[in-house]
Amino acid sequence: MRRNVSLVIALAIAATSCGPKSTTPVTPTLPGDGDANVAKPGDPKTGGDKDDPWAGRKDLLETPPTQPPAKLDLPPIERFTLDNGLEVFVVKSDRLPVVSMQLAIKAGRADEPRNRVGLASFVASMLTKGTKKRSALDIAKAIDFVGGALGANASYEATITSCSALAKDGGTCMGLLADMVSAPSFPKDEMPKVRDALLTEIRNRLDSADALADAHFQNLLWGDEHVRGWITSEATLAAITRDDLVAFHKAYYSPSNAMLAVAGDVDVAKLKKDLAKTFGAWKKTKVKARVTYPLPKLDRVKVRLVDKPRQTQTHIRIGHFGIRHDDARFFETLVWNYVLGGGAFSSRLTTVIRAEHGKAYGATSNFDRNNEQGAFSIETYTRSAETVATVQLALEQLEKMQKSGPTDAEVADAISNIAGGYMVRYESSESVASALLAAELHGFGEEYLENFAVRVGKVDAAAARTAAKELLDPVNFVIVLVGDASAIEPQLEKAGWHYEKVRFNDPIGAPVVDPIKPDPKAEKAARKFLDEALAAKGKKIAKLKTLRMEAKGKLVAQGTPLDVTIKRTFAAPDKMRVDLVVDIPGAGQQAISYALTGGKGWQRSPDGNVDEIPAADVEVLTQQRWHDPELILTRHLEKGTVVNALPDEKDADGKVYVVINLVSADKLSTATLYLEKKTKRLVQLAYPESGRVTVDVLSDYKKVDGVDIAHKRISQSGDETAELQIEKVEIDPEIDATIFDKPTK
Repeated sequence: MRRNVSLVIALAIAATSCGPKSTTPVTPTLPGDGDANVAKPGDPKTGGDKDDPWAGRKDLLETPPTQPPAKLDLPPIERFTLDNGLEVFVVKSDRLPVVSMQLAIKAGRADEPRNRVGLASFVASMLTKGTKKRSALDIAKAIDFVGGALGANASYEATITSCSALAKDGGTCMGLLADMVSAPSFPKDEMPKVRDALLTEIRNRLDSADALADAHFQNLLWGDEHVRGWITSEATLAAITRDDLVAFHKAYYSPSNAMLAVAGDVDVAKLKKDLAKTFGAWKKTKVKARVTYPLPKLDRVKVRLVDKPRQTQTHIRIGHFGIRHDDARFFETLVWNYVLGGGAFSSRLTTVIRAEHGKAYGATSNFDRNNEQGAFSIETYTRSAETVATVQLALEQLEKMQKSGPTDAEVADAISNIAGGYMVRYESSESVASALLAAELHGFGEEYLENFAVRVGKVDAAAARTAAKELLDPVNFVIVLVGDASAIEPQLEKAGWHYEKVRFNDPIGAPVVDPIKPDPKAEKAARKFLDEALAAKGKKIAKLKTLRMEAKGKLVAQGTPLDVTIKRTFAAPDKMRVDLVVDIPGAGQQAISYALTGGKGWQRSPDGNVDEIPAADVEVLTQQRWHDPELILTRHLEKGTVVNALPDEKDADGKVYVVINLVSADKLSTATLYLEKKTKRLVQLAYPESGRVTVDVLSDYKKVDGVDIAHKRISQSGDETAELQIEKVEIDPEIDATIFDKPTK
């Protein structure tokens, strides 16, 4: 049955003004926002500020003079290296009876293969789910018993595991961390939970214009051939297997590729002995070298419009390539960027875009701080009608900074704020240890932390202007706009901008074909099982000529539940028609129809208008036809279909499921089948669709004319759900072939 809920609801809502429309801005209004409680200058016609009781006062406190940047006095830091190569930094402090440990593995997002984006985060999330000595429950109980905190997180360049507890329980932290990084078991029964949590983050991106803008900016800037341009998707997360987790851990998790920072109330001499004993079993291994990618060429302006219908604001990203953290111009760049957009409400971008023109609440600029060259970006948002005007204001400030740089006064103010703010970061030994670990990951030491503010203070206006002139490029850059295309496109066309348009739920970047290595023996066994499953379903299905099904149920998308009645008609080999009646709140029942013949299709909306189905939607419908639960068991019989045997899985009740992946001959469609080993029934079907992974759960099987048909079907794709109950099935009924033809009216 029909599983792409978005298209159904879009067709239904498009024909009625009573459909649900979101008018809630992406950025919520918080208490205190707006100008209700903001002091305003008096009206010049009535005397300006003469009613201000503070005006003209000479006895008010004066601002204290700005202090010159000073060296940061760090607590004593002791360094040593264990016999297995693990570097250790200890920041001793007895102010509080606590200890924190942070262990960094020099591997993260940058080390993932293209067809397994999300792997580093998956590995990190699995570290707390079991080791060779402890189960997930054992780990949770151990840290809860001492009232501590334990976690792991993967960033672009590193994976950080951390633990904190009372000093007397430091041994518990030490043992857990050592066990997690050296001997994780990656239990298969924990993988679905972790995968679901990671998938939820990906699905939430579709509801966050801000996160969506960030993802598209990275892809547009870096492209599909650079690791920074690869965006984690449901498809890449779904492809990750336990073998992938084990291989990533084996390639990068070595003590010679790690650093440990310990902070708090510790006896350093005893700590050395305890660390040597606890981490001693972690053996040094050869570490896989990080793959490097050439910097893409950026020699023009590229604009991408991400269409998110009914959104009242446009989220904007503008940028180009930035600098490395060890670039000689780093501190000068800190200063000019603070002036441009890093200084919050005092920056030029915010002053111009917010205060002078009222386009947005704020605008910022920033640049990545990585070992490799990162990105420079400007971020803001505005009302849809002000999109192009806001972009132009930002570009004017970008060009102005590149040509003239910051003024002497702006540089002095930036130095004062950056240096002053730096000192307040180090309120605890844990914050010192964390900063030291970050510095060491980039090849810097404690001298970098001590003299950071001093180095900022040495920046002069001339050097800042030179750095801005060299690093900013007001000619070659990328722009990403996430908002309602119907409101934005007329502005772009009027301005004469060339742009590409994508839908907000489209895959970000080029699709990835997963190169699964064929195993002839396993493939033969998988094909044999599929033959048996097809026979168990019913021989008629392999020679099916026509099929008609009717169902009732609910569709849910964007939080809107809709009652629906569906009639689906199929004629071999490539004709499909779906007729729906959807109950739209406030608009009543709306009839929708669409049909597909080969690679073309038509659709009829509730108002009776008949249109060609857009090519992108035809592609989705064609793949859905290939994925159909009644026909999927026949796909391995088609010439060129690739059959991949995946490891069997077992549920909580002990039932075993045979897992088989199919890839169509043209490589455009793929699906993973879960078949109960005992009954050979298809109970679950998973496949990529519109950048997401759709999962169909099939149950309530009943024989119809000798064919085993699942009468209950639940489909989940992101926040979209379809729950249907089959009410009528006809195998090989007589069908009027003209029902697939496009209606004349």
